[in-house]
Amino acid sequence: MLAKGSHVPCERLHQGKSMTAETAIDFQKKFKYHHGNLREALLAAALDILSNDGIEGLSLRSLARATGVTQAAPYSHFRDKDELLAAVAETGFQRLALGMAEAATGAKTVQEKIEKLACAYVRFAVDNKPLFGIMFGRELADLKRFPTLAMTAGKSYALISAALVGKAGMSTEDARFTTVAVWSLCHGLTTLIVEEKLSPAQLGAADLDALVCRTLGALAL
Repeated sequence: MLAKGSHVPCERLHQGKSMTAETAIDFQKKFKYHHGNLREALLAAALDILSNDGIEGLSLRSLARATGVTQAAPYSHFRDKDELLAAVAETGFQRLALGMAEAATGAKTVQEKIEKLACAYVRFAVDNKPLFGIMFGRELADLKRFPTLAMTAGKSYALISAALVGKAGMSTEDARFTTVAVWSLCHGLTTLIVEEKLSPAQLGAADLDALVCRTLGALAL
């Protein structure tokens, strides 16, 4: 289940195995770039490799093989693996925010909007576990090194904040603290679900959305 606009993991090209000559050729056909679009091709290949092999299989060398370019070519866009991971994470945060915003479109109350935003957050993480892991992983803990990533990473938080600011009778200060409470609950719940430490069945919820909504209901927004 995936929020509209979120990234749908690409089909598994090599069933989690190391990249062979055949799969390298498949990747090259899939991500062969046109002049001027190498960075986009590298990021597309990175997301696919991440989905199949996890962060361990992702490197500038594997991207070069996947896109059929020289080993040196990716370095013209990413100085090292950390910079590559930052670009991948930025793409993830953009897709997360877009999915959340689209999911909340048409919500009639603050409670409904928050629930839709939170459900989209959880669904994105569940459907994109390796990507979500990079987005909040220790490899990119120092966001000061990546200014554009830092700005993009705050978009999902900003959506929650904007929803709460519109609540009648809530002061600006209360909205700030309530935003922290909602996001903390949402991210914590998501982490437990992604790490398979909590499931809807454990609490008798029908599905992920029901689990998220019942949990948020405890805040009585």
